[in-house]
Amino acid sequence: MKSPSPVKQSGLILLGLFTLLLRYPITPSPTGTDNFYYISMAKAIISHGQVFWAEEVLSLYGLFPGTSPLGATLLASAVTTVTGLSIYDYIIIHSIFLSLISTFGFFMLSGELTGNYRSRWFAALCFSLAPRFLTFSLWRFSLRFTFIALLPFFIWLLLRLSNSKYGRHPSRLIALILFFIVVLPSLHRMALLFPGMILALLVAHLLFYWQENATNRERAGRQTLGFLIFFSGYLFYLQYLDFSPYTPDDDLIGAYLFIGNGILSFLANLAVYYLINVGPFVFIAILGIVFWIQEGRVKLGYLFSMSYLALSLFVISDIIYIPYLVTFGILLFMAPGFDFFLDNLQDHPRRIAALFSVLTVILVSFSYADLGYRVAAHEREAQFYTYYVRDSSISAAQWMDDSLENDIFESNDAKRERRVAAYSDMLAQSDSLQLSQGLVDIERMEVERISVKEMYWNSLDHLWEWNNTEIILSEIGQNRSLSIVNLGMPDMSGKSSTLSLVLNYHYMYMPDFTYRIYSNTELALYWTTGY
Repeated sequence: MKSPSPVKQSGLILLGLFTLLLRYPITPSPTGTDNFYYISMAKAIISHGQVFWAEEVLSLYGLFPGTSPLGATLLASAVTTVTGLSIYDYIIIHSIFLSLISTFGFFMLSGELTGNYRSRWFAALCFSLAPRFLTFSLWRFSLRFTFIALLPFFIWLLLRLSNSKYGRHPSRLIALILFFIVVLPSLHRMALLFPGMILALLVAHLLFYWQENATNRERAGRQTLGFLIFFSGYLFYLQYLDFSPYTPDDDLIGAYLFIGNGILSFLANLAVYYLINVGPFVFIAILGIVFWIQEGRVKLGYLFSMSYLALSLFVISDIIYIPYLVTFGILLFMAPGFDFFLDNLQDHPRRIAALFSVLTVILVSFSYADLGYRVAAHEREAQFYTYYVRDSSISAAQWMDDSLENDIFESNDAKRERRVAAYSDMLAQSDSLQLSQGLVDIERMEVERISVKEMYWNSLDHLWEWNNTEIILSEIGQNRSLSIVNLGMPDMSGKSSTLSLVLNYHYMYMPDFTYRIYSNTELALYWTTGY
């Protein structure tokens, strides 16, 4: 295998440095919300020396009620046990390492769309600094980003297997594909959408076969892209009309610039949403489509990208998991889009260098500014909530461990509750139905198997329906005496812009019938008798 030139090697090093630059922690402590539950889960594994709740094999994939995918958590538990690292130090290494390998994985994947080194480099940089992915890899134990970080390798293998040059002896490629099919679902439930990716590959193969066997391949190539653009619009319109598991979400529309229930306002808000997710160069991806329409004949990798994005539009109104996959799909067009510039400026190398430099500076500046805005936006004293864990949460957690013997507490702030639990040996009431908390007797669970079709169409996380959760939760709640209160919530009842504060009059009247046993500038602990 021919080694890259010194210039290309330097370019790859620079790509890695940009990735590291924006992953350097700008906060004094870990960020996020859900990841603190995963920290608590890793601590439970370390403490017990086993995954005591994984009686069902599918618990590894989080498909059994009360479980979450275990792959990344098991890795964290193993590494921290062997190395002696704290779980919080491990998270930094986890975030940075995955960011690096995902960036170079996307660089490899872009090679299936273009042979131009500079286009691949710029596409990988766009992937690395995409705000949607960047925020979930900043000192955060994110299962979503862990999955996304390895996804480029999986898709690269699929396209490599389809390449006649590399697919003649497919045994190694197939073995690696099977490895990813087993591993990726253990990282995040987004892997449940693998059938859609396989379907996209099948559609791409059919269209590519039709194109290559047509009398006029260039015209056939343009026709295939025209079909996929029409197909995309049709699938989007179907989900807009409620012929999809997901329908347009009012929160998504209301959160941005345009108000209204019409399709135009929805499209406009989606455009803003993905501009924020992808970064400032969404238009380059659009140019990629235009470029290939002009060229005519289309590569298999490009047809896959188009098919992948088309199928995503059928469920695009899901704002939990789909944005990660759609953002990924849009970024696939970055390399062909930059090819457009290179093709039109090939006789002007200085202009290419200037354009390349300007776009890189804009991209890095935008991503850094967006990240800084997200961190600063949470510095609101009225809510006492920050992007990262505040000292008040850590000190409250330490006091609870030192002074109390009970093991479960509730809170009016769901984010604080998980953060305090992650820094203590206490258990969070909001996660009490998670089997890793050890509060649920598995033998008492009343579960009923549902069909795969029902799981997909009803957008469920599990293959079983848990029918007696309310009874078990009520029984767990009987042992609840400790409440931690975010004092930033007026009258101890209300709702913040982060949607983390629990609206419950219990907290409003708590000072009247409970004992305050601890407080700092932001949090107070109440001991409730007879509640």
